[in-house]
Amino acid sequence: MTWRMWIVDARDGRIVAPIDVPSFQWQMSIRDSSFTTTTREPGDRTASGLSLPWSALPASTPAERSLLLDSTRRAMCLTWADSYEGDDFGTPVIWGVVGERQDTQQDTSFPLSSPLELLDSRLVVREGAFKDGKSPDTISLSGLSYRGIICEAGLYATGRKKGGTLPFDWPYKGEKDTRQKTSWKAWNIQNNAAKKLMTDIANLKDGPDFAFIPYVTEDGGHVRVRLEAGSDGDRRLFAKARPVCLSYHPGASMVEDLQVSHAAPVQRWYGTGAGQDESVLTAMRGDMSGIEATNDPQILREGVYSDTDTDALDVLRSHVQAQLDSSRSKLIQITGQVHFGDMGADDTVLSPATLRPGMPVILSVQGYPTLPDGDYRTSVMLLTGDQTGTAKVTFDVMPDPFQ
Repeated sequence: MTWRMWIVDARDGRIVAPIDVPSFQWQMSIRDSSFTTTTREPGDRTASGLSLPWSALPASTPAERSLLLDSTRRAMCLTWADSYEGDDFGTPVIWGVVGERQDTQQDTSFPLSSPLELLDSRLVVREGAFKDGKSPDTISLSGLSYRGIICEAGLYATGRKKGGTLPFDWPYKGEKDTRQKTSWKAWNIQNNAAKKLMTDIANLKDGPDFAFIPYVTEDGGHVRVRLEAGSDGDRRLFAKARPVCLSYHPGASMVEDLQVSHAAPVQRWYGTGAGQDESVLTAMRGDMSGIEATNDPQILREGVYSDTDTDALDVLRSHVQAQLDSSRSKLIQITGQVHFGDMGADDTVLSPATLRPGMPVILSVQGYPTLPDGDYRTSVMLLTGDQTGTAKVTFDVMPDPFQ
């Protein structure tokens, strides 16, 4: 089993050529996985630190080298292959547009711009609606699911825009539900980056997790990127998937170097929205049960949430409630190391395909100093690694067993 790298066309996904990249770092996430923020950032997959000797390129002239690594035309796909055979394309893991290169006499280095990074430079506005003079156009949506609205943002930023085509799939287009969104105004263009609008939806109280997943088309000649998102009924990705079973115990185990981080609760949140001075929209949510306990109460911690683009009180309330829901209890977060190619407790071979962010996990822990023995139901939030088969896995935040 090994990593492979392929050059692909950034506009239509056509596979151009394989290349050998001796060193790189990669990261896959489902949302922000740290304790430092309670907003649920959308899933991202990126690679950086790619160092490529010129001899690895199937090119012999400056023009050929420049075209193969043209950041305006080319992307790369990192795959995990089951063999070293040259025609084994592997399972796509990371897709990204070639970033700003740094060339030397011997080699070149560059990061990859992920789908989300690319969408940060795409604006959601109806083609032809932004004009000299005034631009009063508003994109109004109703009767759609949250992920249906996310797809609409993606379509306005890609296929519905002149020259905006990317190899992205928006499978929830037109999905019906009861959500409503009417604030994509052309004159507010500075706040209409596609990434921001999608993230705003993910950060709503019932907003879905989502990620961009690369895949090979049936003809075997193209790599496309598909949006995957949780539903309005269950915001999690892969909510119905069979959990991957992992285990830890001192000494040899499937998960090594287990570490547990702890975070104190924030019991009260103050939120501010649009407006100026005394007219600023405000909302507050709190859970004082731990503070008001008669036996050994907790100390109070407070936080502030601000979004100057939110001009509807119910939306602001939803944002503030989301902050509270994710921080009202003492939390822990478990990390460890795994090796791709190892067999899981349920006979699942660990790989970037079976242990991808969002997958549910049952982690069996035995003999850890600060955790009771038992099974912990969680999911993968973050995977990071390099050109080897070892990866660091960060699991979802969960309540501290000792509240």
